[in-house]
Amino acid sequence: MTKFIIRRLVLGALTVLAITFVMFVFQQLLPDKPYALLINRPNQSQAQIEAIKARFGADTPFLNQYAVFLKNISKPFWTWWGWPPHAPNPPDLGESVPLHTTVYDEISIRLPATAELMITSYIFTLLVAVPIGIISAVKQYSRLDNTVTSLSFVGISIPNYWFGTMLIYAFAVFPYEHGLGNIFPSGGQHSNGVDSGLLDLAWHLVLPVIVLAVQSVASYARFIRSAMLEVLSQDYIRTARAKGLAGKRVVIRHAFRNSLLPFITLMGLDIPTLFVGAIITEVVFNWPGMGQLFVSSASANDFPILIGIALILSMLVVIGNLIADVAYTWADPRISYEKR
Repeated sequence: MTKFIIRRLVLGALTVLAITFVMFVFQQLLPDKPYALLINRPNQSQAQIEAIKARFGADTPFLNQYAVFLKNISKPFWTWWGWPPHAPNPPDLGESVPLHTTVYDEISIRLPATAELMITSYIFTLLVAVPIGIISAVKQYSRLDNTVTSLSFVGISIPNYWFGTMLIYAFAVFPYEHGLGNIFPSGGQHSNGVDSGLLDLAWHLVLPVIVLAVQSVASYARFIRSAMLEVLSQDYIRTARAKGLAGKRVVIRHAFRNSLLPFITLMGLDIPTLFVGAIITEVVFNWPGMGQLFVSSASANDFPILIGIALILSMLVVIGNLIADVAYTWADPRISYEKR
């Protein structure tokens, strides 16, 4: 298993390396450079323009710029060497000219808010979708199954921005207009922009989590139902029931566990999908995370920030696939990577 994980990490690192090269090439081909705001200032002398280009390394050949870029983003891996051990330096992802700060500092401020939203939404999705999918499969063609199937199609089809707007009106705007007060806040991470504790954060998380999780709950429930129905029709399930095993044990211990493999693949691939879905949700609810940062950076042509976000997204894809591969061995002990 250790060799397999190391091999997958190496392949993942090569994948991220290829992605960084493609992104860096696109940045070089764009007409507007990251330092355009500095160069286009009035009354700039040629010497000042050349100094700005040298500051951003734009006066060197392309491959030299890319080598410096790789060296800067890999700082955590080579700066911790030495004795006595010390904390590694953070990655240098460049400078954001519009925000007057470094890319790392801005992302480190925004990333925890997005992580809170994603993790809470992921947990909520699993807690709701898994029981619904199992019950729907066990009670196939029942009234509950038909209801779940219908609601799943509705949930998959609802656009996040529309659903979020409707929830804001139903639970924040409408009650306030009729003197009932806000049942849930219309946006933000904390009341009055000040950290007021865990309960206040949970109160602000309710609506964004529902919006971000509704499509995942619908698709997961349908997927689990289909996988469970396929497993429940197998001979070993009928044999387990014929031996007198309890119905719950047959469903959970045998049927559900054997239907986990395709579901684990879906869960691993869905980690970066949640990150992308959070962009729309954060804009609708004014959530101060990576989604807000992505939209504002795209509007301001802040390419270093966009490259940093794309780098995080590519790493989530690699990590999600690695987690799924490792989870296979837990779901099915017959799977082993020792001889691979």
